[in-house]
Amino acid sequence: MRLYIIGLLCIVCYFLLENSNIISQLVEQSNKLRYKGFATFLLTGLFKYGLLAIGIGVIIILSFLLIKENTKEQLKK
Repeated sequence: MRLYIIGLLCIVCYFLLENSNIISQLVEQSNKLRYKGFATFLLTGLFKYGLLAIGIGVIIILSFLLIKENTKEQLKK
């Protein structure tokens, strides 16, 4: 149950980052650096989509294991 909550929390954090202006503010502030904010944009994008992938992956894996366990119990009966 705790891992489902962690998965949902990762997905919620992704949507919060997607709909906020935090990333655009970071890129604007890092425009003064050597690569004009590209590194910041790349790292925040990897972090954001990493959260989404981890959240969805955890939920899918846990659901698969739960279904597999339930079908084993039903076959034993």
